[in-house]
Amino acid sequence: MSIPYEMLQYTSLGLGVMRNFKDFGVDVRDHYTRIDTANRQAALNNKLAYNSFLHINEEQMLTTAKRSFDVAAIYKQIRAAKATAMAQMASQGGDSTIGSGLARVQNIQRQGLEALARKDLNFQTELNDFKTRRKNTSLETLSKNNQAFSGLTSVPDATGLVAQTIGLGIEKYTDIGYYTAADGKIKARGFS
Repeated sequence: MSIPYEMLQYTSLGLGVMRNFKDFGVDVRDHYTRIDTANRQAALNNKLAYNSFLHINEEQMLTTAKRSFDVAAIYKQIRAAKATAMAQMASQGGDSTIGSGLARVQNIQRQGLEALARKDLNFQTELNDFKTRRKNTSLETLSKNNQAFSGLTSVPDATGLVAQTIGLGIEKYTDIGYYTAADGKIKARGFS
């Protein structure tokens, strides 16, 4: 029992159409899988950035508290040194050495204030470092998120599927209606 040529071409057309629809479905599924993967990666990147910000903020709070204790300690040292100098002046009978006792107290005050100024300068440098670290974390997260989404394309278009199916139909119509003869010429099939 032989199957007519036309029936084979119709069967081939039907299988080709089903393959096109299956491939289209696979392409759509893969597209949405890539989007889901990119969204999951972005969520992970954002969570890591959030944790980094929490760490930076906690470190800044501890640094600020440490600075407050250090400043209080410097003021305490200034007061103790001034009190010691004043006690020495009083034990010597006041400022009898041509102002040297008062100059000593003023030097203690000046050195203490210079220490406070250095402490403030260092603290401002640390605050700028925290700000830079936050900015770098934001930029790093943005870069990673851009990288996660950069490979995404648009959803496969059903218009392409329709055009592909029409092209397959035309090809099979041509295969059914015409053939190439032994002499190389294209001839119409005679339908009986």
